[in-house]
Amino acid sequence: MGTMARSVVIILALVAAQSSRRKKTSRRRRRGIYSKSEKNQIIDSLIHPLANEHRSFVLVDGALHAANELDPIESFIKFLKYNAPELLKRILKEIL
Repeated sequence: MGTMARSVVIILALVAAQSSRRKKTSRRRRRGIYSKSEKNQIIDSLIHPLANEHRSFVLVDGALHAANELDPIESFIKFLKYNAPELLKRILKEIL
């Protein structure tokens, strides 16, 4: 398995990781190890450097954020707002 494939597997494992043990109840109850915000930070810190190397990781970034947010419409709108312009710029630069 290549380095890039390993990185993607690790990212998916971190995003999907949830605690199976019961913890003491606190004020703010979490369903997993990481909050949505923390998962988004993990996705950003791992995928953005890869996205700088290859544009396909921009799509991986969008898909992982969408999976984390569980709101496909809002995720698509955010992708169009934040990622699509940069992706289009890279594609046009490669073909022109």
